[in-house]
Amino acid sequence: MPKVFLDANIFFAAVRSSTGGSYFIMELAKQGHIRIVTVAYALVEAERNIEEKIGEGALHAHYENLLAARPIIQSVVKIPFIFASKLATVMPEKDIPILAGALVSGAEALITLDRKHFLENEKLLKIGIPIPIITPGDFLQKRFS
Repeated sequence: MPKVFLDANIFFAAVRSSTGGSYFIMELAKQGHIRIVTVAYALVEAERNIEEKIGEGALHAHYENLLAARPIIQSVVKIPFIFASKLATVMPEKDIPILAGALVSGAEALITLDRKHFLENEKLLKIGIPIPIITPGDFLQKRFS
């Protein structure tokens, strides 16, 4: 079963729209077709943004998604300082737990909608990250077409 790492924005998008790739990834996870991994930091960010920008109903849907999908929560507590320092040279500090979690999780891809800090970040791409960083649509197309 494929294991993928989800950024906070995927959880947000999954409850915002029932027609997007993020929603379908969450549905695949709920049905047991894929395994999702994330970090606690991403879940806190997703929860805050869902509550502030979409509201209580969407927050309830988010909790239902989590209960049904049962994501693996990857710890990043023991990420070496030297590793985090290197990542800080190519991305904002707030995104380091996301990338670090994806790298240590053993996931086959990091799925995100963050173009600026991940998908189109030339500095990040140049350091040779050993995990593909892709959009939900790209993952669905490559894996299920």
